[in-house]
Amino acid sequence: MLGKMSWSALLLTSAISFGSSAYATFLPPNNLYLQDNKRDAKMTQATFNEVIDEAIAYYQPLMSSKFGSDFVVNRRWSDSTVNAYATQTLGSWEVNMFGGLARRPETTRDGFALVLCHEIGHHLGGYPFVSDWASNEGQADYFATLSCAHDLWKNQTAKNALSRDLIDAYPKSLCDDVWKTEPEQNLCYRTLLGGKSLAALLSALSGTEADWQTPDTSVVDQTFDAHPEGQCRLDTYIAGALCAQKFDATVIPGKSLGSRNNSTAAERVSGKYTCLQTSFTTGPRPLCWFKPLL
Repeated sequence: MLGKMSWSALLLTSAISFGSSAYATFLPPNNLYLQDNKRDAKMTQATFNEVIDEAIAYYQPLMSSKFGSDFVVNRRWSDSTVNAYATQTLGSWEVNMFGGLARRPETTRDGFALVLCHEIGHHLGGYPFVSDWASNEGQADYFATLSCAHDLWKNQTAKNALSRDLIDAYPKSLCDDVWKTEPEQNLCYRTLLGGKSLAALLSALSGTEADWQTPDTSVVDQTFDAHPEGQCRLDTYIAGALCAQKFDATVIPGKSLGSRNNSTAAERVSGKYTCLQTSFTTGPRPLCWFKPLL
């Protein structure tokens, strides 16, 4: 079994190293698969499949009708790899989800859903790009809370309302400052709690801390395409949840510009569906990974 787990981790590492234009991952290569506890895991295979089924039900018709592509989620429940990745082949836009990630003690149901949203974001998130098709890591995080969580959960009003009694006062205030109706606020609370789950996982991987009230104050000289640190990623989940712009997942902002998909023209297109620093004080992409061109 250890040999099999090591092989899957090595495969994922090789995919990242040799196919950056073909693969887009949630985490850097890691050895957390060695800690996989299948016996005492909080998430069941049924929940794992339920989360994936919800995403397929929404995104498969969209990808088929708008882009002529199949949306395939490979369910690798028995694999202990703690990661997820997206890839595109002719006619098929794929996401690979692993049981090792779902079974992590930090991973809640909604945190797992946001990882899936992140991988979908590599396909649909648009500018800024890391290849001809894949949005970079920060943008995939931003898409996860700005677009995907909103579209998947907006009608789950009863489930969203459960987060009202679970969210801390400070992140609750962030949501309340932007969203004025109770259903909007509840959706925001749920989204932020899912993001906090992933921040806890990132802390376990890197040995750093990530908290609501300690934003990353660093400013990059150019847009950072690799995986940001945990605090920067939590800041990005918060920003997406607080951005009041409506993202259109059928557009993939900037992709139609081809080799100019990271140009100022692409940023202008993206600005129609996201919050840019030039126009919004709430919800812009954090400067710890994003360098505006405009």
